[in-house]
Amino acid sequence: MKRNPTLRWIILFALAMLWVLPVASLILFSFAPSSEILKDQLIPSNWTLDNYWRVLTDAGRGVSVPQAMLNSTIIMVAQVVGILLLDIPAAYAFGRLRWFGRDFVFFLVLITMMMPGILEVLSLYDLMANLGLVDTVYAVILPGLPRVVGIFILRQFFQNLPKEMDEAARMDGATDFQVFRLIMVPLAAPAIITVSVLTALYSWNNFLWPLIITNSPASMTVPVAVAYLSADTAAIINYTVILAAAFFTSLPMIVLFLFGQRWIVNGMRPTAGIK
Repeated sequence: MKRNPTLRWIILFALAMLWVLPVASLILFSFAPSSEILKDQLIPSNWTLDNYWRVLTDAGRGVSVPQAMLNSTIIMVAQVVGILLLDIPAAYAFGRLRWFGRDFVFFLVLITMMMPGILEVLSLYDLMANLGLVDTVYAVILPGLPRVVGIFILRQFFQNLPKEMDEAARMDGATDFQVFRLIMVPLAAPAIITVSVLTALYSWNNFLWPLIITNSPASMTVPVAVAYLSADTAAIINYTVILAAAFFTSLPMIVLFLFGQRWIVNGMRPTAGIK
């Protein structure tokens, strides 16, 4: 049966439009006056940069979008670094080393990934309260360390690397730590970059836990700040400012994903680091 490439492209284009049109509408009306968004039109008739000026200065409700972006950046960088420092050794131990109960312990680790995160909220909040970290960026960072998804991806990568690499290095007198640091980690670079990009995206877009643990504009993250703007109880809500804030705060992750998508694909291939 001969395949029809034209039909395939039509289907792909239609599916792409389902995603592109709402995003395009968000971008277009973020440059429009507030009165334009209530009109029955697909493209604004007037254009302005006032919405973005308000986002950078005073978006409303005491929310500072630049401060929220700074908080999210600090949290994202801290979580990426912390997760790599914890996940890489753990994944190597689960994937390359032989020790009693390894598979059973890894099974217990995977179970934590299958549990709904909402079940941990009360215990985590109580822990952060006892440590005096409520309404701080530290309370957002710490519960995100480590990430089981990162351990799983890196373990699969380590596990599929040829065993002969370890044996050859040890025959040359390399210690276990030297094998890990000088051979395994460089070979796992595609998977490590994949985990870094996925962690950055998750950290930037994480909403529920920052919403619960922070309550002041000074410690808000980006999703919480935008949610506060959209939850305004005023009689007239400036939707175009909300759209501008949503698009402006999404730009860093859009750029990161565009540059990191190749690494995400390569990092999922077990032999990506082998030349």
